[in-house]
Amino acid sequence: MKRISDKGFTLVIVLILLGISSVVVLSSLRENVVQERLSGNFQKKINSRLLAEKGVFEQAQAMQQKLNDDSSLDMIQMVADSGVITGTGEVSDSKFSSSVAINAAGEIEITSQGSRYDDDAQSNLVARYGFVPASPGSLFTNALVGCVGLNLRGSGVIDSYDSDLGTYDETNTSEGDVATIDEDADVSVGGDSIRGDIKATGIVYLQSDGIILGDIHSNGGVEISGGRDTSTLRVEGNVRTQGDFSYQRGGGHITGYVRVNGDVSMAQGTFIDNINAEGLDILYGGSGSFGDSAHAQGGSAYTAVQFNINPEVEAVSTSDPTLPGYDPTNPDTSCDPINIPARVINLIDDTTSYTNFALGGGAVYAFEPKQGQSISGSFSDLTATTDEVFIFSGLPQIPADAAPSEYIFGFTGVKLSSNAAVTIDGGDVIWVVDGQFDMQNNSKLTVKAGSSLTIITTGKFNIGASAKVIVEDQGLAPSGHPAFQVFSSFVGNDGILIQSDSQLYAAIYAPLTSVKLTGSGALFGTVRGASVNANGGSGIHFDSALLNANNSPGGNLKPKIVFLGWYYKVPEDEPII
Repeated sequence: MKRISDKGFTLVIVLILLGISSVVVLSSLRENVVQERLSGNFQKKINSRLLAEKGVFEQAQAMQQKLNDDSSLDMIQMVADSGVITGTGEVSDSKFSSSVAINAAGEIEITSQGSRYDDDAQSNLVARYGFVPASPGSLFTNALVGCVGLNLRGSGVIDSYDSDLGTYDETNTSEGDVATIDEDADVSVGGDSIRGDIKATGIVYLQSDGIILGDIHSNGGVEISGGRDTSTLRVEGNVRTQGDFSYQRGGGHITGYVRVNGDVSMAQGTFIDNINAEGLDILYGGSGSFGDSAHAQGGSAYTAVQFNINPEVEAVSTSDPTLPGYDPTNPDTSCDPINIPARVINLIDDTTSYTNFALGGGAVYAFEPKQGQSISGSFSDLTATTDEVFIFSGLPQIPADAAPSEYIFGFTGVKLSSNAAVTIDGGDVIWVVDGQFDMQNNSKLTVKAGSSLTIITTGKFNIGASAKVIVEDQGLAPSGHPAFQVFSSFVGNDGILIQSDSQLYAAIYAPLTSVKLTGSGALFGTVRGASVNANGGSGIHFDSALLNANNSPGGNLKPKIVFLGWYYKVPEDEPII
């Protein structure tokens, strides 16, 4: 009996174990089925999301293309012209649909739905974009740019005004910034007063009675010397340099703070006022030599450890193609952002008609964009030819009926002398001079209001002491071009020489040659040269209206959309009827 009962017990145990195993197996199978279904649903969802993203990309690409085709479109017009875009994926029954609107925050909102498996899987994606309107890119961003150096001597003032708002006397401001671009390019100021900032890739020398009403930022160092007495104002702003700082005896006052990565030497009679109490008066990373008991703050001498800390002044941007993010079309980091030698060579080669334009003996001549006419004198009438002029690629010439080309006059040289008078009227006149330009002996060039003159020259450009250039309406002409602008591809010394004793308005671009300003007449406008030497007595006045000149390849010449972010949202249920 006992053996029979043992067998029964064993059978029961086996059946129980089989039952438990079956439950485990069934549970495992059920879990696998659930996981497979979840995986399938997830894959479907991913597919639908990718399709929704494709709809966003297609819509954004279409909008940007509209802006590229018509840069006059604003955000409202662009959105109004954008309809629903539909499409399919690479797999059958995959599709997307996207539309665009402007949301309450004034952003462009693209709503895109992607679906797969007969709408079993749907994803709604909302992407936000900003609208960046076209902004003019200007070659003329400072009062003076000397790529390899600036030497400013005399008693003149370098400052700014805005001809769009009024005359110099009415709109005079302190934005007469000066800058160097190439590595180790120095700025030397003696006697002049600069109402603006200095940015130098080399050393800034502030000598004699020179005064800076702005900030100094340099890579090579700052050296301040001269000054009438200890009460003299030398810098109305801050001084920052990666190099050394030398503040010599009798230097006077700096109203801001000083930050120096290198060594500091301050003589007696030199002061850092830090009138806005912006931290410590001075920070320096090297050694410090201080010769006045006033060289202290809060009871601690500048030799104390809290001042002897490297401020790690950032570098002034230089023209270095090896640097990350270097942009050869940026006028702030490239001396010649338009690559003028190649541009001028192409223009000269394509110009088929050249004349030597020499006018004297009181002759009078008038130019309009299409023709030149002798009013008095023996020089014959001229008819313009057509060619594509690089500087007019952003804005057309007025008249624009030669577009995409422009009307130009080709000369082997221009010489105005002996009371000769030339008038520019009727729109944008362009002279291409494959040779020298020279004005002497009471000659006169007048640019009438509403017109402009662009001179592109391969030779030297000279305006003598008694010559006059009269620009009736300063700033930008109705076409958007500076009223009087000079582009020189000349390589060598003294390619631009301005000796005029009369007021001159000009925007001068000569990145491959030195520019000399020696006359007593004031220069209104701007100058960019390989180096600039100014030792006249009446100053240089930057016209900030030139910041709106659309002549730089580095500008944003077309509007664009920029991505701000996106999010997914649950598809809205259709209403039950």
